[in-house]
Amino acid sequence: MMWKKYQSIPLIYKMITGMLAGILAGWLMGAGTELFAPLGKFFLTCLKCIAMPLVIVNLIAGISNLDNPESFGRIGIRIILYYILTSAAAMLVGFGVATVIKPGLNLPLTGSYKGVVGEIPTIGSTLLALVPSNIFKAMMEGRFDQVVIVSAVTGVALLMMPEAPRKRLTMLFQDLSDLMNQLVHIIMILAPYGIFALVAQSVGKYGSAIFGTLAKYIGSVYLGIFIMCCLYALMVFVFTGIRPGEFFRKASRIMVTAFSTCSSTSSIPINMECAESLGAPKKVYSFTIPLGAQINKDGTCVCLTTVFIMTAQAIGVSVDFGLMLKVLVIGLILTTGSGAVPSGMLVILAILLESLGFPLEIVGLVAGVHAFNDMGMTMINCLGDLSGTVIVGHKEKQHSA
Repeated sequence: MMWKKYQSIPLIYKMITGMLAGILAGWLMGAGTELFAPLGKFFLTCLKCIAMPLVIVNLIAGISNLDNPESFGRIGIRIILYYILTSAAAMLVGFGVATVIKPGLNLPLTGSYKGVVGEIPTIGSTLLALVPSNIFKAMMEGRFDQVVIVSAVTGVALLMMPEAPRKRLTMLFQDLSDLMNQLVHIIMILAPYGIFALVAQSVGKYGSAIFGTLAKYIGSVYLGIFIMCCLYALMVFVFTGIRPGEFFRKASRIMVTAFSTCSSTSSIPINMECAESLGAPKKVYSFTIPLGAQINKDGTCVCLTTVFIMTAQAIGVSVDFGLMLKVLVIGLILTTGSGAVPSGMLVILAILLESLGFPLEIVGLVAGVHAFNDMGMTMINCLGDLSGTVIVGHKEKQHSA
């Protein structure tokens, strides 16, 4: 009886309850939340396990349902333009918020950075890095960017085949896609408990740092995240007519999942389901969501420019328009082409600061709370992918009508 009552509760309510319970447990138990680590790791591993095959079969199935290769090209141009524009907007939001809040005033630069500082990737090297020499190696290493490219080309090739084999293969990949989606539904039974464990660990480990010297920095990042969430909802409303309340209600599952897992790629299955619930065609979301997980990093953009302004304030450097423009260009290259940059956000930050001649010790300082910020950053990365998918999907449906 109790089990049936539990099953009748909508999944999103159970996920939000798990997240809130995790925050409370992390606050009360502190480091003791490591007890929940196996549960959180198991849930995350399950999502990662299904993400790669889900992307492959959904992408090929989605493209094979297009009218022609030109439709794929149209979708690709629109979504890439959207990702570039929103990344630029996110960097401007970071500039603005940090300039107003001034998190760098009286900030002691006492940290240190001992990581590797790389170079800004060129456009050529970024494009070459998208093509795998061995597709099976790319799958084993979790290179979603390379897998997305190969799967997309495979889908286009399928479109160009004679009608009889094209129909057979399209039906095969569609059936495989349905199978993968059913596996996602099974894994999501664990979601409330996995989310509880992951959030409890994060809050237990990093929660105390949010009231220290970096409180204004964390507040600046999350204010930027909030502004970007509002921007996404506004864009979706303007271009599709979907009201913000409905958008956030149907996007709530990906917001909670991404916030808890801190992984865009692991959240791909959930984001695809949210895109479908918001009316995006499969031929669109099967391509745009995996692509966005690799190249659309609005959260990183907000954080990069926030740290840049914070560092400038801490060392007393005046930021003029020319310097802001330079940061904007370098930041877009680094975040969009970050598949070529190992070790993620902190290394990207180090590359940016070194290219400007700024002290790198700020990287060591913000590294202590990066995991806490990463939850919100991942959430808007995924929400940005979703909003772009809904907008492009709506335009594609209008074009096909």
